[in-house]
Amino acid sequence: MESSRRVLFSPGLVLDVLVVFLGAFLLFQIQPMISKYILPWFGGAPLVWATCLVFFQWMLLAGYAYAHLLVSRVPPRGQAMLHGALLALSLAALPGIPADSWKPAGNELPTTQILTMLAASIGLPYFVLSSTSPLVQAWIARYRRHIVPYRLFSLSNLASIFGLLSYPFLIEPTIGLHQQFRAWSVLYAAYAIAMLALIAITFSRKQLAGTATESEAVRLNEEVGAAPGGKKRLTWLGFAACPSLLFLAVTNHLTEDVAPVPFLWVLPLVIYLLTFVICFEFPDRLPLGMLRWTSVALVVALALSFVMPLLVTSYVPEMALYCTALFVMGLFCHGELYARRPAPQYLTAFYLMVSTGGALGGCFVGLIAPFLFSGYYEIYAGLALCGMLAFLVEFERAKGHKRGRFELSPATAVPLFVAALAGAIPFAIAGESHLRQERNFFGAITVTDIIPKAAFDLDGDDAYRRLDHGSTRHGLQFTLPPRRCEPTTYYGREGGVGLVMALLERRKPELRVGVIGLGVGTLAVYARPTDRFLFYEINPLIETVAREDFSYLGECSTGVTVRLGDARVELEREAPNGYDLLVVDAFSGDSIPTHLLTREAFQLYRKHLAPGGVLALNISNRYLQLSPVVAAGAEAIGFQARFILGHGDEDLGTFTSNWAILAADAALFDAPALRPHIEATPQPAEAIRWTDDYSNLFRVLR
Repeated sequence: MESSRRVLFSPGLVLDVLVVFLGAFLLFQIQPMISKYILPWFGGAPLVWATCLVFFQWMLLAGYAYAHLLVSRVPPRGQAMLHGALLALSLAALPGIPADSWKPAGNELPTTQILTMLAASIGLPYFVLSSTSPLVQAWIARYRRHIVPYRLFSLSNLASIFGLLSYPFLIEPTIGLHQQFRAWSVLYAAYAIAMLALIAITFSRKQLAGTATESEAVRLNEEVGAAPGGKKRLTWLGFAACPSLLFLAVTNHLTEDVAPVPFLWVLPLVIYLLTFVICFEFPDRLPLGMLRWTSVALVVALALSFVMPLLVTSYVPEMALYCTALFVMGLFCHGELYARRPAPQYLTAFYLMVSTGGALGGCFVGLIAPFLFSGYYEIYAGLALCGMLAFLVEFERAKGHKRGRFELSPATAVPLFVAALAGAIPFAIAGESHLRQERNFFGAITVTDIIPKAAFDLDGDDAYRRLDHGSTRHGLQFTLPPRRCEPTTYYGREGGVGLVMALLERRKPELRVGVIGLGVGTLAVYARPTDRFLFYEINPLIETVAREDFSYLGECSTGVTVRLGDARVELEREAPNGYDLLVVDAFSGDSIPTHLLTREAFQLYRKHLAPGGVLALNISNRYLQLSPVVAAGAEAIGFQARFILGHGDEDLGTFTSNWAILAADAALFDAPALRPHIEATPQPAEAIRWTDDYSNLFRVLR
């Protein structure tokens, strides 16, 4: 063990350390980079990142499997030749930017499209990088005097953390996406050269001549431990799958309810990797018993936060709770995983099972859960799994202490109860009286009938139907006339878009209006028989809900059309529409997708506006201050921007709303109908300029 502790300080291992560190850095640097690049093509949906992570985890598994087979089945010279050829071939795939031909046309399955695109663009370099850490460790163990190299695994994860954290804090705020890919390609070429040099040194005649025979290697490893059986391998799988599932479930929750941005992608992944670093670098300092019981307490706290979400009203404590739970449970699982590590002879098999567990957890969240569950219930599965693992550990220890006898003591009953509680909660929630509860690639939606007044009130004129997307209200409609066709939520007549609609209706007998984002179709109530409204909606489930569960598109309006597909992609393909009003009201979680707020997006909006046309953006948001970005977008197209804060009225079913109104002629804002409602400060003092190549939501977090 002492030799393994000194491995990183041996002068002969400098090149090994460099290759492992650089490989892991590049492996995780490319993840947020390429995910951000393709995010706009799929409407900024949070599941884009989860789908990308499924690809990354399965490619990591493929890399680990390749390393295991290469080391165990191929002779030394063959290993050198095969991996050297693979390295050279991977250089031809650079810089790995997906071609525009991969942009969806609107009828593809997004998950399949993303996985195929990533495989074609960055698949081979990512596969090579994935194999680096287990390969180098195996080569050290077999051809470098059988040093036990587990510390290199913690070094690899430390480099991964550095690669992830450097992206939102150093790379993303500094350079554009295309420059990022070019810089990454240069570093990858440097990595390939270093790896080829390492191969040359490791498999030189002199080095191989001094290597112990296979029988000697087996004898040395038998002194450390016997071959792991099937039960132990399944244990590795379980302790690897649980934190992987949890980290992806936490990521989904944060990106769904805050914003699908690299910072919130990176944070849970950094925590997940940090637990690997701590457990493999400082295993003797881990209080596994305390971690086990703290995990149980956090399972209870998270379960209560789901049942009573009003206990957490700000995203900061909510993020802290989720991230703390992920950290503690990750330490518990990975600490137990390290304690069950095998002898160095089985190192690649161990890492193969660890990566398999990680890939299974990611596959469950990214591919299975969206079709299996009608809501974001996979986190309950992760909590239940973690509780069950704690129970099994207690069972194992109690059985050992009692020499074969096991009794259901409080130490074992509590984790079992917590696991059952976590597993039962989603079924209780699923049993609520929702009119509709469904989920697809673009998120989870629920439609619920609400009757606020007491049951003895026979009027029921304030009963309404509500659409929720995650925890965000996306629309409501009163169920009884005469209020059924009144605009609600952010679209009330005293809100920004309502005031602009009233002004334009007085000026023109016929209006052409484009709306990005359908919701329940509330804005359709403003359509007169002579007007033409076109809604752009990326989520086909939303159109189904708007037509089947709400009546704004039917009995409350005429002359309304819905076009499925991402609005940016559709507008780029269309000839100028000559809209008198273009409304941008597309939400992803609680934020407008970033690709709808770039300079190129605003230029596209102007192209589709008629002379004198108005652009209105709903920038209401709990977490993001978007007005500086809109101000920069207005400046880019030569428009003036003003901001209208609309106050909600519970009796009218309207919410507090923040609308940005943009027009080429500032005289519009002097109209008596608008002037009293415009905020005193016409625009922020500092504009934040975004382009398709550069955006940074971290700067606009409240």
